Amino acid sequence: MESKHQATAVSDTSRFSRSTRILLWVVLPAIFIVLGIASPLTALLSLFILAPTFCLLRYDRARPVNQRTDLETFIWSYVFVGTVGVFAVVVVQSLLLYLLSYALFPSSTSILLAEFARSEDEVASLDAETLATRRQIASKLLKYSGLVYARRRGRITHEHNYITLAAAAALGFSTFENIGFIYAAVQEGKGFGHLALAIVERVLIGTPMHLMGGILIGLAAADHDFRGKTSSLVQIIGLPALIHGAWDFSLFGTSALNGNVGWIHPHGKSLLAVIIIAVIVEGTLFFVVRKRFASWNSHEPFKATDSGDDNDEEDKEDEIRRNYKQ
Repeated sequence: MESKHQATAVSDTSRFSRSTRILLWVVLPAIFIVLGIASPLTALLSLFILAPTFCLLRYDRARPVNQRTDLETFIWSYVFVGTVGVFAVVVVQSLLLYLLSYALFPSSTSILLAEFARSEDEVASLDAETLATRRQIASKLLKYSGLVYARRRGRITHEHNYITLAAAAALGFSTFENIGFIYAAVQEGKGFGHLALAIVERVLIGTPMHLMGGILIGLAAADHDFRGKTSSLVQIIGLPALIHGAWDFSLFGTSALNGNVGWIHPHGKSLLAVIIIAVIVEGTLFFVVRKRFASWNSHEPFKATDSGDDNDEEDKEDEIRRNYKQ
């Protein structure tokens, strides 16, 4: 069995499709070069932003050969959610903002939209009375869509692939979004303090939030597709969306106290409040992920009762794959 898995692993790395090779050796390097020309500091900071992705890849490659994620599926799930996904979320957010604004404030829709279109400098001197929540359901759906893409176009050979791919989709979304925010912060030229705050907000706090939410989605989706657990889409993405939504609502609420409507840049005591909220929310999310993951591992169907009985383990894998394809 080991030789068969070894052969599969070799083919994964040596038989990328032409489109994947173009993506890896032409498109992504070209984007990084253009970014480096436009903003060398952003390009340098992008390496830091990409660090969690490299850690995820290292984690996946360290797993048993038969549990590793297909690299091509990993790459496209990551890039698909990070590019098309982020763009789709922006479109969905804008549409929902207009529809909800029109439904709630039909006589003041244009005024409300104008407030959200203001730059941070313009709103700094205004009295903020309107709070806004952000894209949580949309972003969680995009992370789940990475799994949908992988199921239909990619190659999934083990239930652990779901966790890796959901995490990759979350990191893809977070990474491309963070690079955009860091680029904007660099271009504003407000000094190191402003840039450092953006890095803390987007990378040190935001990325773990996205990653842990993606892991929860992967666990729930694997239960549904591999273990036959009946779960609706709301049950799969509901808890991550709820926790992340509560976090974003608290951010917007705290920022509104500083006169920022739609911008997350708290100052002074509000910044301390945000840090405390971040510790509470991310600590709670970490506890939930750890508990869910431990429970999930304790019921792992691929775990052989006899370490020497490789044939039984292979039969279990083949049976689950057949059920999955059906």
